Amino acid sequence: MLELQYYSPTRYVRLRRVVAVQGGPSYSILMNENTGRKGSDLLLHPVRIRIVSEFTGSRRSVRDLAQALPDIPQATLYRHVAALVGSGVLELVEERAARGPSERVYRVAPGADRIRPAEIDAMPVAEQRRMFAVFTASLIDSFAAYAGSPAAAPSADGLAYNRAVVNLSAAERLDFGTRFADLVAEVLALPPAGHRRRYHLASCFIPAPEAVG
Repeated sequence: MLELQYYSPTRYVRLRRVVAVQGGPSYSILMNENTGRKGSDLLLHPVRIRIVSEFTGSRRSVRDLAQALPDIPQATLYRHVAALVGSGVLELVEERAARGPSERVYRVAPGADRIRPAEIDAMPVAEQRRMFAVFTASLIDSFAAYAGSPAAAPSADGLAYNRAVVNLSAAERLDFGTRFADLVAEVLALPPAGHRRRYHLASCFIPAPEAVG
């Protein structure tokens, strides 16, 4: 069942979703960058989180990334993509014919974004704080790119960030997560079009500490 989600502008990135896979459930590495596993340390960077999120369920070239992330210089994109490829997080799947050098197309390598729940539970608090800091930093990067654009008009553009405290049982929490994911899935199915624009939607589900004694 769905527990915690992160949504990029056009891609659905599972950060903490228990899924049925061979050998038991797993979590996405985007929730758990500093695991000490192959390529994980490289994901402890807001720009790399944004880059990897663009690959969810799809294939991308650096040109595609440059169109989706115009605030990141192309040279920077090439550098980060090369690091992710070298670490095994991304893999080459196609070379498109183009003028000059062929255009390389990548995807997230199978299994490169999965670790088990038990490893999450065993992770030191300091590492969890670091992961969350990187996650929030990636949101700040996206916000800064929008706020710094000359045409930014927050109220007209629909900019919003909210916080609420709710009381849920375990069953109610799982039901809420499932219904929320279904709702977002409806808009994720909408293709890019001239009358649509990209929006970043992020969600955090943080349990309150339980009372002791």
